[in-house]
Amino acid sequence: MKRLNINTLKVLLFIAVTLFVVVLTVIFFLNGKEELLNKKESNSGELRNKVDLSSKLLNNKSDTESEVSIELVPNENSLKMDAELILEKVNSFNEQDIKRPEITKKNFHSTFGRKVVFIYFSHTRESFLPYFKKGTAPESAYHSKVNISLVGNRLGDSLRSNGIWNEVSQIDIVNMLHDRNLTFGRSYQMSREVIVNEMRENRDLEMAFDIHRDSLPREQSTIEIDGESLAKFSFVIGSGHENYKGNLDFTNDIHEVIERKYPGLSRGVIIKDKSQGNGVYNQDVLPNSVIVEIGGVENSLEELYRSADILGNAISEYYWGNVHD
Repeated sequence: MKRLNINTLKVLLFIAVTLFVVVLTVIFFLNGKEELLNKKESNSGELRNKVDLSSKLLNNKSDTESEVSIELVPNENSLKMDAELILEKVNSFNEQDIKRPEITKKNFHSTFGRKVVFIYFSHTRESFLPYFKKGTAPESAYHSKVNISLVGNRLGDSLRSNGIWNEVSQIDIVNMLHDRNLTFGRSYQMSREVIVNEMRENRDLEMAFDIHRDSLPREQSTIEIDGESLAKFSFVIGSGHENYKGNLDFTNDIHEVIERKYPGLSRGVIIKDKSQGNGVYNQDVLPNSVIVEIGGVENSLEELYRSADILGNAISEYYWGNVHD
């Protein structure tokens, strides 16, 4: 009887231990499963939050971009063959008829042949709808002769009349792209070669302006001041390099000169990082470099030339007042 009792106790003890282990295993399993589900749910929630946040940021960026700047990819055919112009409008334009704005030249001097400014065009063939046949789309408003380089030449004339000698690039970036079988997206790579070569040949270079026209509609790219219609400016600074703040300070100073004399003419300074475009725009190779968007695709040459004169005066006032005061 004793032996039976002892054996029975052993069996009962074994069963009890086994049940205890099974119960613990089940408990750990259930807890682990619950924790895993909670973790998944938490991760899913975080992912949803990140997606929602990203969506908001993208939406906000899109809204902001649409208000300050629109970059169009040109129709490929428009870069291969010029769209048809309204020749009467082109031929009737006379830049001599545009009166240059007066500027006080009390502190102005001359660089005496030293070309301290370089003006170039990363998107050389950007042109203007008023000179094309009706129905031409903005993405087709590109031309090898009637384009933004005309405005850059006017800016160069304005600077020179204020004693600042300069070089205006005559290089067509589109030809460089075609010669190397590259797409329009490589334009800044080509213009980088242009400005680096200019720096190599011209040791006097102090400032560089990459001149563009925006693709904004007329109501956002035009302003009337003192009875004259003018093309608005905007300045673009790339923050994708470590020395961009120097360029930003330089550009803010020029913007302030314009704003003081022509409130509302400048739409301000736009800072773009690499997520918003090129992000550098060759502004890392030379301090005091900036993209200037003059007017939009619907502006006339008269409006653009008036604004180029004002920009030339503002740059001159900045230069003689801050760099060589």
